[in-house]
Amino acid sequence: MASKRRAYRRLSAEEKSRLNLELLPERDNVQVYKDTFDLLVFVYRSTTTMNRDYRYTLAEEMKRTLQQLLTCIYEAKKTTPKTALIMEAMHWVYEAKVLYRVMDELSLLKDWQCVVYIHQLATISKQLVAWHRYEMRKENGDNQKKDAPADGY
Repeated sequence: MASKRRAYRRLSAEEKSRLNLELLPERDNVQVYKDTFDLLVFVYRSTTTMNRDYRYTLAEEMKRTLQQLLTCIYEAKKTTPKTALIMEAMHWVYEAKVLYRVMDELSLLKDWQCVVYIHQLATISKQLVAWHRYEMRKENGDNQKKDAPADGY
């Protein structure tokens, strides 16, 4: 029995950080990804004290929604054109806002938890809107350059 067990050593903070960067190297280039990931971790930690009925329905739906949002952001980062995936991500943010409102109306969250949810969802939403505008300008600018005649007239 003892031979099957392995003695794993604890990783230092630097080793853990390096391994996380190897796992998803593109995530540290996009602030909206970090904010969404932080909110997802917060949801996992804050929903453990909820009543069973809500923990296994409403909280699980919030977790799935934020996971879908993370996936959309990651996919948008590595593909082109990005606008369709960013729009889908904005849909998932809207769904997360609706789920938050239901949790708040049912008084499932403490006041300080509400502040975190509101702040994080607003930040994520603003970043996605700004990213979408940037990508639209970039796509429209590229199309205008392609349509322009070669001699500049």
